Amino acid sequence: MAAWKVVRDSFADHDVPSTLMGVTVLGYKDQLVEIEAVAAVLDS
Repeated sequence: MAAWKVVRDSFADHDVPSTLMGVTVLGYKDQLVEIEAVAAVLDS
């Protein structure tokens, strides 16, 4: 999938966990969707 290639190229050798979500229907034409997430690494 072309979108995954862009994500992988952006992070180079660092393989980060990611989720690609497709949106097929929006409330109105040209509506945008923003998804924000936060990740944390805990040292034990």
